[in-house]
Amino acid sequence: MEAPFVEWSVIRADFCVYIESKGFSCTYKRDLLAYLDKYFTSLSSPTDVMRVFATLQKGKRHLWLGFRAVFNFLEAMGVPADALAVYRKALPTFRCGVDLNVPEEVGVLESLSKLSKIPEKYVLLFNVLLDSGLRLIEAVKVISEFKSAEQINGFYRVALGDFRGCKQAYYAYLTEFTYRQLLVFKGEISYMAASRYYRKMGYILPKYLRKFAFDKMVELEVPESVADFIEGRVPKRIGAKHYMVLRRQADKFYGKYDEYLKTLRLKVPENLPNI
Repeated sequence: MEAPFVEWSVIRADFCVYIESKGFSCTYKRDLLAYLDKYFTSLSSPTDVMRVFATLQKGKRHLWLGFRAVFNFLEAMGVPADALAVYRKALPTFRCGVDLNVPEEVGVLESLSKLSKIPEKYVLLFNVLLDSGLRLIEAVKVISEFKSAEQINGFYRVALGDFRGCKQAYYAYLTEFTYRQLLVFKGEISYMAASRYYRKMGYILPKYLRKFAFDKMVELEVPESVADFIEGRVPKRIGAKHYMVLRRQADKFYGKYDEYLKTLRLKVPENLPNI
């Protein structure tokens, strides 16, 4: 019987070292391993990859990220790229087209009105996403690694420094409403579990809250470059001088969005209780 091309139990320990060296967030690493531990045993042929995804009903993209990381690890360990190519081709394709859908305010209000009925960690995360316009993985990091924040003109700026390839976020800007919730929260939150939860419960998805926040900031006459900076959409090699200019402008202009969010939350049929 031919030996497997790769066995998860054999490579898992070294793979953990690999993802640790990549600087992924603690939550992302934990969720990545959770999917691989659950669905990955061994691979003897590309068909094994196809078989795993054929039987999986939910979480295909999360497992896809896990397998992609495994193949990158194997290549870093010296496995020839051409030997891995057939396995990579067996992975399903996820389209990354431009999504022009931007939620209306009424949709955001509908989601806000239901927050009092869900676990507090998802209440907090939803508010962090709405306030900051960050990506889900960055918003989870804000909560998981929070230590302190700086008060700026009635709102708060949390240092983040999240750098992942070409994506990065220097800060999370939060309203006082959300900051008070963050101060008292003591639980744990998972990126992948949160993504599944919002989708399952019919809430506006994080990527659309991000679009809503950006669109609203621009509508409030926040310069697009500043809105990009607030949401962590900044060139990786930004110069120190340009960075300081953008931060000063973000500190100045975020107040417009902060005031809008105060008004928006007053429109919620049942005002949300503080956590």
